[in-house]
Amino acid sequence: MHVIIVYASVEGQTRKIARNVAGAVQSLEHDVTIFDSADIEDADLGLADAVIVAAPVHIGAYPAAVTHWVTENATALNALPAAFVSVSLSAASTFEAEKRELAQLTEEALARTGWKPKAIHYAAGALRYTKYDYFKRLLMRYISAKEGGDTDTSQDHEYTDWDALAAFAREFLGQMKSKK
Repeated sequence: MHVIIVYASVEGQTRKIARNVAGAVQSLEHDVTIFDSADIEDADLGLADAVIVAAPVHIGAYPAAVTHWVTENATALNALPAAFVSVSLSAASTFEAEKRELAQLTEEALARTGWKPKAIHYAAGALRYTKYDYFKRLLMRYISAKEGGDTDTSQDHEYTDWDALAAFAREFLGQMKSKK
């Protein structure tokens, strides 16, 4: 089986997540090809048995490059077993309202693209304090403090549940096998 993974990344965490998913796919002895949606020209979905798209939420939206790619390829994606990994700090929130807002934002974004993925996984991202400019660092620290999260701006804080992510990939691909 050949799995294509398409991702968008703003600060690097979603790229790391896409690579982790690729590792899970390879551990099941499947072929995998990864594409960055910001630099994608030759992703031939005709060669894919399955597709996994990963994208982060930043300032209430998914990156334009991945949104455009999904919109342009919605028909092909809907014809394939395809999954979406939504990356957001809201996925790690202790507030159910924030998780519902993330699900609603995702649902609305997918509706605008015309894509109906067979599975969705919400993965927590990371606070990249060391990569932020002064103002973003202050804002993110404020938001994190409000949530009861990490406020030490001298280091980055990763919230991604790697085991849950790998389990999602295995389950999604396992469902494909059981349907054949």
